[in-house]
Amino acid sequence: MHGRRRQAQKEATEAEKVQARQQVERYCALNQQVMELKAARVFSTEALNATKRLLEQNTELHTVWNYRRTIFMRLDAWQNADERQQMLEQELHFMLEIIQKNIKSYWMWNHRVWTLSSLPRPEWERELGLVAKLLALDARNYHGWNYRRFIVSQLKEVAADSHEVDEKEFAFTTEQINRDCANHAAWHNRSKLLPSILAHRSESDQEQVLQTENYLILNAIYTDPEDQNAWLYYDWLLDIQKSDDDRCRLLRNKMAAIHELLELDEDSKRPLIELANAYIELQRLAPDTISDGEKRECLDTLCKLKSIDPFRIGRYSDMSRKLGQQWKLAA
Repeated sequence: MHGRRRQAQKEATEAEKVQARQQVERYCALNQQVMELKAARVFSTEALNATKRLLEQNTELHTVWNYRRTIFMRLDAWQNADERQQMLEQELHFMLEIIQKNIKSYWMWNHRVWTLSSLPRPEWERELGLVAKLLALDARNYHGWNYRRFIVSQLKEVAADSHEVDEKEFAFTTEQINRDCANHAAWHNRSKLLPSILAHRSESDQEQVLQTENYLILNAIYTDPEDQNAWLYYDWLLDIQKSDDDRCRLLRNKMAAIHELLELDEDSKRPLIELANAYIELQRLAPDTISDGEKRECLDTLCKLKSIDPFRIGRYSDMSRKLGQQWKLAA
């Protein structure tokens, strides 16, 4: 999981090696048994139990997950809504046990989506609360966030007001970002929600939302200037502005924040890169708004980056040359 240091492995004793070999032998025998049942097209509760024992040991066997789904649909209980509900509720509980062993298993998450979709009476709200607890274990887990988006999409289909669901989810991303501003998955989810949030607001409310976004980004940047997540979200926020004037205004806000950061650490690489990029974008959008002093500052910033970030010296030199030609200044 994110943020967890890998533990050094100690040398196994002879007894532990023997135990490990026996465990491998039992696993191989069980795997062979399940594959033989599948090849023989056995769709019974005994086969279902065998797949369960195997998946408890290895969640990455997508063929076994597929076989398990087929068994479910071939059982007589599948045709009865109440029995299917009970059976799949137990399946959700089973996956909750093994999810803690491998929270990043594609096949397990796919199977959980299928299980929820096959329930006669799915409880989407309960599932949303559950995935919030799972994200508490690993807040940046891609699979958990992807699954959460699926749950939210289902909630929106049955909700009286789908926009209210988006608002609650937007608030959830705010909570996650305030807890960890380096949570890229939360920033990404926020970018998926913001267009819907803005679409349901008046023009004055839209301005307030964007100001709040600007504050959230700046808070993340001040917390960790070298982390890329807030900077990337800032760039995305620029892209969705309605006009070049709005983009220029946001760029000026960004540059003011960068100048404050550089007062604390004048050699901070990421803010310097972002400052140079902001000037280049401003040159593209509104070249007449850049003063001679700002042009000089941009070229000086690129010159400083050559010494701070020598691996990209060619890139900075090329940028300096092109801007110097445009501005008729010595790079």
